[in-house]
Amino acid sequence: MTPDASAARWSGSWRLAATLVAVAACKPPAPETVTEPPRLAGEEACTGVDVRPRIPVPARPPVDPYALPTAAAMFALRGGVATPATMICDLPDRILALAATQGVDGGKRVLGGTAWVIPRLATAPDLAAIAIERSSAGCTPGAPTCAWKLASPAMPAIDTIPGQWVTTGGWVHGLDDMCRAVPDDTIAFCSTATRMAYVELGCTQAADAPVQLQLGIHDASLERRYALDVEIPVARLHGAAEPASGGARWVYRFARTDATNGPHTTAALTIDLGTTPPAAELVLDGAREACIAFGLYRR
Repeated sequence: MTPDASAARWSGSWRLAATLVAVAACKPPAPETVTEPPRLAGEEACTGVDVRPRIPVPARPPVDPYALPTAAAMFALRGGVATPATMICDLPDRILALAATQGVDGGKRVLGGTAWVIPRLATAPDLAAIAIERSSAGCTPGAPTCAWKLASPAMPAIDTIPGQWVTTGGWVHGLDDMCRAVPDDTIAFCSTATRMAYVELGCTQAADAPVQLQLGIHDASLERRYALDVEIPVARLHGAAEPASGGARWVYRFARTDATNGPHTTAALTIDLGTTPPAAELVLDGAREACIAFGLYRR
């Protein structure tokens, strides 16, 4: 990745670490015996060319300066239908989606919206509508987090991280758990019923070469491990976007380049914003998994 992208990643990481270090430090130690694949390094170092003008993602539509700033097109299933979201929190037993609104009316900030839960395990609730309280602080300039109050005794609030390209980082009060924290230069992600996959910038070393990408995999059933505030994946594959990708349909293909990079050998992620409703699919070693929540950065 580029030095600028690397600096942006660590800037975001340290903001999150400074905000959540106290709660993260309180997490209990992992069990002594856990059967899982070998863990990878938290990040891969790279000295390459600046690829920001060529990142293989859609163009961003005009931004409303008074609305909640979002950098990505994000969706999560609600009642079986992919529904727009402003933030996705991926947890091992559930996925929490927020469709928050923030604007100005008569000179006053107005906040609201809805949150919902997609259960992965039978122990998690299936909640179709949780109101986001109007008294929420929301996102304010200079604040390290955006604060959202939820009308749910089990999950009274969630703090999200502003400035991420794909908004997936945060802390869920009540559950006392951290959303899966992906690298700041993540450009796409897909959460299935069993895992989370994310696409981040790789190491592009020639100005005329395709933009290199990395795919990280988090298995929802495995114990979570962190390097600072970024969760360490169980597999990492390398690849690029298909040359025909563009407009509303984006396809990213990956292959394992080193046997030490986890158990999976091939993967593909397709995100189609042109269908009604939008849809996404992860293909991992030939097995297809529907994305029940997904997002795609808009440049």
